[in-house]
Amino acid sequence: MSHGSFKGEAPRRGRLGLLHGHFPGPLASDGSRPSGSLGATGERQTRGFKRTLRHSEQLIEQYRRIYLSLRRPDGQSYIPGIGITSAREDEGRTTVAVGMGATMAADLERPVVLAEVDLAHPGVHRALGIAPRPGISEYLRQECDLSAALRQVAERFFVLPAGDAGGDAARLIRQLVNADLRSRLGGSGAILVLDLPPILATSYGTAACAMAEALIFVVRAGRTTDDAVREALARLSPLTADTIVLNGAQPQLPRWLVKLVR
Repeated sequence: MSHGSFKGEAPRRGRLGLLHGHFPGPLASDGSRPSGSLGATGERQTRGFKRTLRHSEQLIEQYRRIYLSLRRPDGQSYIPGIGITSAREDEGRTTVAVGMGATMAADLERPVVLAEVDLAHPGVHRALGIAPRPGISEYLRQECDLSAALRQVAERFFVLPAGDAGGDAARLIRQLVNADLRSRLGGSGAILVLDLPPILATSYGTAACAMAEALIFVVRAGRTTDDAVREALARLSPLTADTIVLNGAQPQLPRWLVKLVR
């Protein structure tokens, strides 16, 4: 297993960090009382995940290792946008995105915004127990302001749920790619964590990945085929995955995948 760090020598261009672990889901956020109303279910889930993180240093460390494996762009003290993608659905992207975002918000002295870009298959609202709407879809259709879609679920941790794309996810995502979401957050210096669509399951998955400065590629060990991973990584070109997370990994890895981290 190989990974980079925010400190020290950066890995060579094109080199992949490889991390593995078992990431339980669904997750709720860790942190203080949100500014908006989560409802009774959301409050219970938030408290539950807070207890989970509090009593599981190993889980916190797994999420911490993921974001620390990423290298910063030249001349920047942090990575402005981190995308989490996969080859297919049900690989654990949302679980990793929520857990990593909550951990970063607890660790770092700057806000973290989790943006659910998988507009066709939203799940963050269920994981966190928040209302599904309004969200990114409603904002892009100019049905609400960005501030109405943005929810604070913990100290320094904010969420932009997908909302209801209404069968128009492809057009809305193309619009989102060109929307410069970061500048519309008011120059807050927030780190964007992007829960991206799967690459092979959609026609726009690769285009959505261009929103991120660093990419994390999640693989569900024992479920996703080698061929699917190969094809998804090839479709990313000229973009590259900075880190591969093997969710539920076994000790034995495909030989071709091991070579990527040598």
